[in-house]
Amino acid sequence: MKLKYRLLKIFLLIIFLGFLMNFAIRRHNNKNIDEIRIHVENSDRIRFITNDMIKNIIDRSSKNGTKAYKIKDIDIIKTEYNLYSSSFVSQSNVYIDLDGVVNVTVSQKIPVVRVKTPKEEFYLDKNGAPFPLSSNFSFPCIIATGNIQPDEYQKLVNFCQLISVDNLFKNHIIAIEKDKRKTYNLLLNIESVYIEYGELENNHQKLTNLKEFYKQYLDYVGFDAYKKISLKYDNQIVATKK
Repeated sequence: MKLKYRLLKIFLLIIFLGFLMNFAIRRHNNKNIDEIRIHVENSDRIRFITNDMIKNIIDRSSKNGTKAYKIKDIDIIKTEYNLYSSSFVSQSNVYIDLDGVVNVTVSQKIPVVRVKTPKEEFYLDKNGAPFPLSSNFSFPCIIATGNIQPDEYQKLVNFCQLISVDNLFKNHIIAIEKDKRKTYNLLLNIESVYIEYGELENNHQKLTNLKEFYKQYLDYVGFDAYKKISLKYDNQIVATKK
């Protein structure tokens, strides 16, 4: 008898707690949205997506499809999906805290290189994935031109990442050009001189050779003493004077 009485109390307690929880959830969901707290990573230097754009996505993703007024209007899964579906977003996270504040964190895609082919123009991210240019913001990065094919995207990204972390190359190399022979040239910030690079392979060795050549010769006479510097031959540099 005592056991049945205890089980009955436990059962009634569970029902009571469930009622309280359901009441609390309903009360929470019926709260007005007092604040939407947005954090866009790297927003100090990348502005592909703005707070207004994010708020618009939140409204379009709401359960009524027009405007999110209350907590219950927020569709978290749909909002995260629509944010992630943006061409400029690499990751998104949405949650609502106990105070009724909608918290949104967005990571923007970071361009490594800007590619301009005869047919189109786009950015490549660190994974070699293309994404479109923005009408709101232009990110300063090295430009690659020519008939560049998708199977070259990752090689191009890897090469540009090597350039971007070295001050010497970053300060002198302004563009990469794929020529009709399907090899690459590096264009410098000095007129009438370029670097014949060849294929995008053996990059560490080629760039190390170029740096040594700069320290031993170019640092004294300057790039403009030559009309072409070739790195396409194995483990050697061929420089053509003007």
